[in-house]
Amino acid sequence: MRSTGVAFSGGGVRSAALCSGVLRRLLQKGTVPDFLSCVSGGGYTGTAYLDWKYRNEHRDDPKWHKEFFEHMRRRTGVLCDWQNPLQGCFDTLFILCLNIFVAFVLPFFNWFGYAFPTAYVIDYFFGALLRDPFKCPDVKSHNFTASEIAENSEVSELFNMTSQIECVPKLGPEMYFTFMMFAFLFILFLLFYVIQKVAGPSLKPLAKFLFNLTGFVFAMVFLPWLIEQYIVVTPMWLNALILVLSIFLWLGIPPLRDKASLAIIVYLYAYAVKWRVYKTAVLSVDYNDHRFTILMWVSGMLIWLNPLLVVFQRNALHAYNSWRLQKAFYSPESTGATGCSGITCQDVFPSCTCWEPTNESLNRPLTLEDLEDLSPEYICNVTVHEWRTTPSHREPPFELLTMAPSGIERIDNELGKKQFENRLHPRDIKLAEAMATSAAAVSFHMGKYESNFEPLQTLQIMLGLGMGKSLVAEPKYWNGCLTKSLAILIQVAVVFPIIVLPMIPFLGRERGLEPKSCDLLSRVPLRVDADRRDAHGRRKSWMLAKVCEVVYCQYISRQVYPGTFGSSQRWPHSPSNSLHERRWPRGKPGYSTFTETEVAKDRRYRRRMFRRIRSRRRSNHCTKKAREKLHCSFTGMNGRDVYEDLRVKVIDRPASKQPRSYRFKVHYYDYTDDGEEQKVGEGEVLYILPRHPKQGLSGEQKSWGEVASDVKIDIEPDLWGTGPEVEADEVDRLTWCCCECCHCSPLKLFSASLCGVFPYHSTANQFFTPAMFTAYHREGYRACIEASTVDFLLEPGESSELKLL
Repeated sequence: MRSTGVAFSGGGVRSAALCSGVLRRLLQKGTVPDFLSCVSGGGYTGTAYLDWKYRNEHRDDPKWHKEFFEHMRRRTGVLCDWQNPLQGCFDTLFILCLNIFVAFVLPFFNWFGYAFPTAYVIDYFFGALLRDPFKCPDVKSHNFTASEIAENSEVSELFNMTSQIECVPKLGPEMYFTFMMFAFLFILFLLFYVIQKVAGPSLKPLAKFLFNLTGFVFAMVFLPWLIEQYIVVTPMWLNALILVLSIFLWLGIPPLRDKASLAIIVYLYAYAVKWRVYKTAVLSVDYNDHRFTILMWVSGMLIWLNPLLVVFQRNALHAYNSWRLQKAFYSPESTGATGCSGITCQDVFPSCTCWEPTNESLNRPLTLEDLEDLSPEYICNVTVHEWRTTPSHREPPFELLTMAPSGIERIDNELGKKQFENRLHPRDIKLAEAMATSAAAVSFHMGKYESNFEPLQTLQIMLGLGMGKSLVAEPKYWNGCLTKSLAILIQVAVVFPIIVLPMIPFLGRERGLEPKSCDLLSRVPLRVDADRRDAHGRRKSWMLAKVCEVVYCQYISRQVYPGTFGSSQRWPHSPSNSLHERRWPRGKPGYSTFTETEVAKDRRYRRRMFRRIRSRRRSNHCTKKAREKLHCSFTGMNGRDVYEDLRVKVIDRPASKQPRSYRFKVHYYDYTDDGEEQKVGEGEVLYILPRHPKQGLSGEQKSWGEVASDVKIDIEPDLWGTGPEVEADEVDRLTWCCCECCHCSPLKLFSASLCGVFPYHSTANQFFTPAMFTAYHREGYRACIEASTVDFLLEPGESSELKLL
């Protein structure tokens, strides 16, 4: 028996609007496929449709279909709803405040906590060597004595020591010892750099750790000395200029560009070390031991809170985006009166499962398991990171992961349904989380595009600007409230001395908390939080942690390999947008018909795409991966090579004659028990894409009633226009703005250069209006008619024939 499927591709709200038009045409004709595979923006429409269908007794009905599409059109302003000016102002202000808090306030707290403990450690081990080659003024009078000036006559001729409050260099043996220390640390830094390049897999992690350690120590002793050496001969404005220019230097040199954000932190830490070692003012803030002790206590508190702040920073934007998408498109029964019904504390703090609604709760958030008996079967496509099936580093550490009510599996799975047995179940995945994770185009792991984003990745991790969701592969081990309560008690025990000891002076004792005690206490939570990995899986205490289901604690990962390897993974998954694997949404082999809706770019983009298709190094990501993972091959309907057929029939077509669909064949192969490859089936793919009214095939203007003469439909012309065909004037006026009043001629040129034009508006533009949603909805409906999608899905075939769309 043949099976049918429909795939909705990505593109944010633009894709959601286009796919909604395709879906509307299929529902009006009563054509419900067996499978619905979605990614990114296509998942907005796909999951919203399934949510509405589940809440409406699992049955399709034109009445709620009409309400559903009008609801999507009305709520298309996902991030900012400017149909109501007050609501638009509130949404805009909230987004700005959230981004400022996540990208600036929280990183400041996270990095500030380590500055003064670092300064204390450097002062403890290297302070004497750094101070010996300087003559510093009296701490109270901030002046030099006559004997001090006489001892350093060479320098007194260069600097007016009686009017300076900074330390000045002192020529002598002490300076030579300091230079020898710099040379020794720098030689160690270079030595470990060479070792980590030539070391084997077993020694590489240790060499990398020593390389980073010696580099950081060298920077922390050399930069404060350099700042103190030249600060007396340069005014404050010049010091600030040197700092800014040095940052631009890091950004301007390609090999150093990806470390620019780390360089900023090193510079700021250097000033903290200078403040402690030389006890001279920084930004007009004078040094004294009492002030430094208080800052050490504050640092201890921030380090203790660091895991909690990191968890919030990592999940806040993703949870907010998930909430906005769910509130915009899901049914009122799922979102509740306030729109927050599906959002819980666990979305921000993954360990808060004790307050999760039970399975018996009324209108609880839907999970993938709830859709098990619902048609079509939903398939969510995401990219899972930090997971190799073999220990070979030649294998990419990411792969496509499909999540469906019937099971969760990697695309290259060879274990069948046992891959996640007793580890990760569809009931553990919320429907809204699957949708939002599939749409996490900007995540901490970019998969195939990792190298393209490498220059900005360190800055992205430092600021916490990313989405995606961390999933624990064995959640049953972390579901107990006792485990979480124990973790909270441990954290309270850690912070107790940090809070209590500074209160000793108020309890009648003469001496309070010394800096050494503060540093000792701050190291305790530092050890809890130090074992973390960066986006490449490397363990670094200054990178964001991989979040596990334990309150305030970081997950202890393996150090030898970046990520884990094996046929089944026990470590936290890091799923994000499946386009990070450079693939379109996929259907499973063995499906008869499979329709794919894709939002293509302009003509130049399509030509670049075709060049990538022809390139041996960068083959088309969809067909290439299908060949590698699913043993598929592709041909045109006439048996012609699919790449050449695509060029002739789609890409190199003149204006006004460009089709809105392309149809080709797929052939499936598999290995027999003898290891021989044999053909096991074939199918067809129908690829649908939008066109500008002046570029696509022109046809007779028809009303909604005429295009659906055999079906009674209820479409309001005031909302959806007179018919599916859109006029050029209707779409040319559309701009990127989130307000209807912005769709005007004066803004067309600016909008086109910034965010493109219909139907190629940039995916980054999520500020859609109902007018823009209507245009893409109608174009999707028209493309579905032109491609004869309904006939394609209903086309009879032999039982042994496999047809894929």
